[in-house]
Amino acid sequence: MIVTTHLLKEFIDISHLKIDEICNVLNNIGLEVESVNPLRLPSKVVLGKVLKKSPHPDANKLSVCQVDVGYEVLQIVCGAKNVAENQYVAVALRGAVLEFDSKVLEIGVSKLRGVDSYGMLCSSVELGLVKLNDGIMVLDSSIGKLELGKELREYDIFQGHILEISLTPNRGDCLCVLGIARELKAYFGLKIKKPKEYMSTNQIGVGRKFQVAMKNKIQSSLLYKVIDFEDKILPFCMQFSLTLSNNLKSGILENYLSYITYMTGVVLNAYEADSLSKDQNHTNEILWLNVKEDEDGFDAVYADKKLSNIGIGNVIEQNIDQAKTIIFEASYIDPARVSQLLFKHKDQIRDKDLVYKTMRGSNPDLQMGINFLCLLLSEFNHCFVYDGVQEVKQDFKQKVIRTQFSNIAAIIGCDIDREMMSQILKQLDFSLEIKTNDDSFSIITPCYRHDIETEQDLAEEILRIYGVDNIPALPHFMAEQSKNTPVYQDYINQRKLIQRALSHGFLECIHYLFYQKEKLQQFGFEVLDEEKELLNPITSELNTLRTSLLPALLDTASRNQNFGYKNIKICEIGSVYNHKREESVKIAFVASGLQTREIFPKPKGQKWDFYTFAQVISSIVGEFELVDMQVENFYHPYQSAYVYKNGQKLGVIAKLHPKIAQDMGLQNTFVCELDVSYLNLEHPMFEKFPKLPISQRDLTILINRNIAFGEIRKRLLQSQIRYLKNVYPVDIFDQENEQIALSIRMEISPEDTSLRDEDISWVTQEVLKILENDFGAKLKV
Repeated sequence: MIVTTHLLKEFIDISHLKIDEICNVLNNIGLEVESVNPLRLPSKVVLGKVLKKSPHPDANKLSVCQVDVGYEVLQIVCGAKNVAENQYVAVALRGAVLEFDSKVLEIGVSKLRGVDSYGMLCSSVELGLVKLNDGIMVLDSSIGKLELGKELREYDIFQGHILEISLTPNRGDCLCVLGIARELKAYFGLKIKKPKEYMSTNQIGVGRKFQVAMKNKIQSSLLYKVIDFEDKILPFCMQFSLTLSNNLKSGILENYLSYITYMTGVVLNAYEADSLSKDQNHTNEILWLNVKEDEDGFDAVYADKKLSNIGIGNVIEQNIDQAKTIIFEASYIDPARVSQLLFKHKDQIRDKDLVYKTMRGSNPDLQMGINFLCLLLSEFNHCFVYDGVQEVKQDFKQKVIRTQFSNIAAIIGCDIDREMMSQILKQLDFSLEIKTNDDSFSIITPCYRHDIETEQDLAEEILRIYGVDNIPALPHFMAEQSKNTPVYQDYINQRKLIQRALSHGFLECIHYLFYQKEKLQQFGFEVLDEEKELLNPITSELNTLRTSLLPALLDTASRNQNFGYKNIKICEIGSVYNHKREESVKIAFVASGLQTREIFPKPKGQKWDFYTFAQVISSIVGEFELVDMQVENFYHPYQSAYVYKNGQKLGVIAKLHPKIAQDMGLQNTFVCELDVSYLNLEHPMFEKFPKLPISQRDLTILINRNIAFGEIRKRLLQSQIRYLKNVYPVDIFDQENEQIALSIRMEISPEDTSLRDEDISWVTQEVLKILENDFGAKLKV
């Protein structure tokens, strides 16, 4: 936002304030001043009037002008195309020094193509100002009383400073000069100077010339004024101010609209009367506009066809400078509604500058904008302003915030006097209703403050004006929260598992959370339910969430074998999903090829086998039990088992099915996948070492080969035979008739006294009874 102190004086009296003070205040209240540049015109540049213009006798592009500078008439040779008689111009007299475009030009008496010139008619650029046109700078009465010979730098419009202010997106109310003036008014306790009210002396009402009809319910407020023009003139003050602020447009009336919006924040538009439909049933043909919501939800203005979308821009191009009768429109639409509609229909944006203002919030005081427009048009143009207005008004609900002064003080962190809070809010144009002898109060926000929604916003407004530097400094209290959270502990547990795996020679892998659905189905893994599937998969090879870590690990093992790495040990820990898309964390291991490579003393290496692989996994995740499982497709039918720990099923450990191993080019491959949530690696607590020696006894029994040892062990330990602490298998010998000879070892531990032979024999007999009665086993003789 670019604004000059000269324009700010249109709304507030800042003559007693220094520019440094103004900039510091704007910075402190959240309107950051990015740059400050003084407006300085050189001395000996005065106001002159071109009395006569004659062609140069020896140059087609030069003119010889007689210029009145008050106390004398000077002959000045000028090469500007736009110079004309009766113009008020800037004249650099002899002795003036002009600095522009890195040049320094001292004005003196010169001779141009044989003609004496006693000064210079200046363009805006030659005076160090912004470029207004391609010729000399033409002045008019909008700068003040025109006194020939008066130095231009004495006029208010060429004094003061240009401020460039950076605004946050929520401060749409400050995208106009009035908005900046309101902020300074609130801080310094000044009063806003309201423009005088335009009073029409015409007796013809606008209703006899123009009508507006609402076809359906709309969300915008609209105000219309009709004006007939004899001529259209853009005064210098408006051209200069719009150029400084980068708001200058191409057309005269278009610049009037831009200037009113720039000054007041009210959004204006204009329609030429020829584009409007007429009611032929009346003697005086009345101009009509129809307003309704279009098919995309935008509020639109129609004649015979759509003319514009409110707050978005015109649909058709118009040449309003050539039209005699103009319909002026002031509009307001809720910025949230504009934003929501444009989010759905981005292609509807036609005027980016307009959308920028309406999305951040324009000024809802439409009467102010129309009044300001009528004042300017009637002052500088010959026009006929019809009396009254046509209006489409919406009753926008006022924002009411109910809170307590103590709450505001708590948010700010300082006990500010409630009277001070009330005064600040009133200076910011908030309406307060304070309950007698009560801490509570209600507040109505100004209609132009679209960003105020909560008591936190109110606290920010008070703090801006009160001043952050006025809040007493307090030592910062910092209490670090414990990092020993369940989530952190889970992470540590997972990293410990990986560290153990790395210590056993495994390499950690990280794969995508996604996998190919068809391959999961081929391997026999579950897949997501249809309604839970990905709507936008990355690729066809990653078109679903993985339900197991093993397929991707096997792909990696196969890829590495193709690169010549035959002996592979890899692992991964990560999230997987069930068919309901419920997440869990698992750890998986894959070992392929040889456990130890071909090196002395094992020149053929050492192959992996099921029990060796299970022992390595046990040393990583802790002790577990194996339970036989019946599988198809993915796992080896005779070398696979469920993994249990403390009665809880953790996962599976198995050799890869030979058919899948062959298809993937893998040899002697073992896999394991376990649920991490049940693998809590706690610090080992050693049991008390027995003082008395533990006895061991071996038994060899004949038993059906289909009976799992896990069932035998479970039954024996559940029987709670006194002194029996553990049972584990030692060896197996094949026999005839579906039987095997199973050697088991019993650990028999004493309690208070040493065991006698009778005690050990008793334990042995109890074990044999259970084996015979429950499993049909017989002692091998």
